[in-house]
Amino acid sequence: MSFQGGQQINLPQLSLINKAVIIATVGLFLLSSILKASGVGINLVALLGLSAAGFFHGLVYQLITYPFISVSLLGVVFNCLILWLLGSELERMWGPRRYILLNLISLIGSGVIYLIVTLLFFSSGPVYLAPLYGLIGICNFQLLAYAIIYPDRIFSFMLIFPMRARYFCMILIAMQLYMGFFSPGGNQAWGHLGGMLAGYIGMLAASSSYFKRLFDSSPNVRRKKSRRRGSAKLRIVPGDDDDDDERPPTYH
Repeated sequence: MSFQGGQQINLPQLSLINKAVIIATVGLFLLSSILKASGVGINLVALLGLSAAGFFHGLVYQLITYPFISVSLLGVVFNCLILWLLGSELERMWGPRRYILLNLISLIGSGVIYLIVTLLFFSSGPVYLAPLYGLIGICNFQLLAYAIIYPDRIFSFMLIFPMRARYFCMILIAMQLYMGFFSPGGNQAWGHLGGMLAGYIGMLAASSSYFKRLFDSSPNVRRKKSRRRGSAKLRIVPGDDDDDDERPPTYH
C-alpha cells in the first residue's frame, strides 16, 4: 500500500490483536471450506453468521461471531489487509484498549442495525434467513477513521486512479447506500453502514476528556507522566542582600 506525493507507507508491524483476528478469520474460512467440500452437513456460515432468524431464536452469540466468518477468499484477503495496514496504525495511535473498544462498538452497531433493518423491512422471505458475515463493517469503520485522521493521504491500493482518503471514503459510503436501497440484500449494506456510524459515534465519545483518561494506554504517555512525577523538585533560594559572607545557594 502506498501514498502518492513522495510518501510511502511500509507494512506496519502486525500487532497481537490484529494477528489473533486474522488467524481466527483465516482459520474459520479454511474450516468452513473443508466442511462444505466434504459434505458433512455442517454450515459454519449459518451457525456463526448473524441472521435475524437465528438471533431471535436464541443464538445471541452470533452478534459476536459473525465477523470471523467469510465465504470468499477475496473478502478474506482484502479485510485482513485492511486490518494489517490501517488497523495496526490506528491501534498504535489509539492504544490497544481504545482500539478494541471502538472496533467492538462498530461490530455490535453493525449487527444491531442489520437486525433492525431486517426485522422492519425483510421480516418475510429468504432475506430474513440470510446471515451477515465478514469483517467488512469493521473495516469500513477503520477506513472512515483513517480518512478522518488523514483526509489528504492518497490511496493507490487496489485502485486504478489514486484519490484522497476522504474521497475514497465518500465513494465507499455512496456505494453502500446504493446497495442498501437498490440491491435485494440491502440489509447487509445497511449493516455495514451501521458499523461505520457506530464506530464514528464511538470515536466522538472517546475524544472526550473522561474517555481519554479512561482508555489512554499509550506507554509513551505513561513514561512521560512517570518521569514528571519522579523528577526532583529543586529550587534556588537566594540569600539576603545584606549578608557579608558568600554562602552557597540553598536547595529545597
